[in-house]
Amino acid sequence: MPDPHTERKDSPPELDDALILSAMTGSATALAAIYDAYARRIYRYFFSRVENAAEADDLTAQTFLKVIEALPRYRHRGQFTAWIFQVARNNAVDYFRRSHNQPLHEDGFDLPVMDGALDQVVDQQVIALLRRHLRALDETERELLRLRFVGDLTYAEIAALLGRKEDTVRKAIKSLTERLYWQMEAKHA
Repeated sequence: MPDPHTERKDSPPELDDALILSAMTGSATALAAIYDAYARRIYRYFFSRVENAAEADDLTAQTFLKVIEALPRYRHRGQFTAWIFQVARNNAVDYFRRSHNQPLHEDGFDLPVMDGALDQVVDQQVIALLRRHLRALDETERELLRLRFVGDLTYAEIAALLGRKEDTVRKAIKSLTERLYWQMEAKHA
């Protein structure tokens, strides 16, 4: 299993300046490339928040409309991923403010539901316990985990998005995952 504290090798690289500039001028090809690079990650982020596929689809589409509208004002700082996720996070805040909806599970994580042969391997009580531990975290801590493990952002991208130092973000996520690990271990010792 890969170390969750190392940078991900499968994350898409930051889009190059030429593509972003082309999208800023309205190039349909460049906009499609941006959509292809980010749509899945943004959808997963929204699904982890609302736990409803149709609403996550709508929020993803709304986010890309807002990205297209805001692109002419984007000032390249080498952190396009952080910028686009800030648009998504703002859209999530607006959604919850408008609808007063809360995710089905307060932890905001879509943990897998096991069925068939997997039920024999994974104990549903472990998933329920993990959910309880995630719910015990404050929203800031859950958001850090969402951005890292659901949104698949790097530490540098999360730091840029939240206006923190990369090392601070890395340490906070490491501390959170270690705390969850030890809490889970304590229940099984």
